[in-house]
Amino acid sequence: MPKSVDIQKKRIILAQSATGLFLDKGYSKLTVSEVAQNAGIAKGSIYKYFDSKEDIVFAIIQLAQDKYDKEVLLSISNAKTIENKILALFDLCISNSNDGIKRRRLYKEFISICLDKPSNKMIEFLYKIKSKYITWLKAILQEGINNNILKDDAIKFANSLYVMGEGVLLFSSLDKYNNINLLQEHISLLLTALEKN
Repeated sequence: MPKSVDIQKKRIILAQSATGLFLDKGYSKLTVSEVAQNAGIAKGSIYKYFDSKEDIVFAIIQLAQDKYDKEVLLSISNAKTIENKILALFDLCISNSNDGIKRRRLYKEFISICLDKPSNKMIEFLYKIKSKYITWLKAILQEGINNNILKDDAIKFANSLYVMGEGVLLFSSLDKYNNINLLQEHISLLLTALEKN
């Protein structure tokens, strides 16, 4: 009797094994054959778990995002100040660690796919990320309001903070724009302006 394979677990294993290839080659040069060869399975077997190359990349991004979200929530809960909580949420934009650089590359590749070959699933995923991060930003700002640190209308700036972080993230790979202090400076200035007198 053939072994029963958990399709979701196998997708995760295959996506993990393909992450390095995706980072090395980028979306346009990555092939399904390479993903299969790297995983030690036949090319046709890949299609038992993924519909397309885009689906493989989507699985890679989902894995990276899930891991990042867990780390961010832990960092936010351990941060002592409102500013540090916001900076923890935007670690992807400002981290110069190897993991941070890899995550930015993954995210930028994903954004370029969404712009070039948008699928409803990918666009919906982006909107879920945005909604989740704005919810977290609102909670952080509300904490500042509740603790009498920030003005009562500070929560209105959650969307602006998110857009600011996205802008820095998208431009951070350009050599002439690679100023990791830019986001920190803007967050600090905004929070100073929102402080209760």
